[in-house]
Amino acid sequence: MAVRADPPKECAIRGLGRSRSGRGSSLDALSSREREVVAGLVRGLTNRQIGAILGISHRTIEIHRARAMRKLGAASLSALLEIAFAQRRQLPALDEGPAVARQGKTPV
Repeated sequence: MAVRADPPKECAIRGLGRSRSGRGSSLDALSSREREVVAGLVRGLTNRQIGAILGISHRTIEIHRARAMRKLGAASLSALLEIAFAQRRQLPALDEGPAVARQGKTPV
């Protein structure tokens, strides 16, 4: 007689109790740099513009963005933004100096 084991619970598979959509994920899990990158994305800035503000390359912004998405369980930019908008009070303010103005984008 074979004994059937109960299937593992969904939150145990995904880890840390996060759902697939990222609901329940907290921006507290992000590093300060990842929070700055997410703040720029919420403001509608491009990777290059965020990089200019923070003084790092756009490729480094892509890396921070990917890590933030992985930590929050966001499968897409829209999923990341959904999580970030819900918790936007926890995001830092970005100081948009002349670097963004030179690139032709007006601050949002």
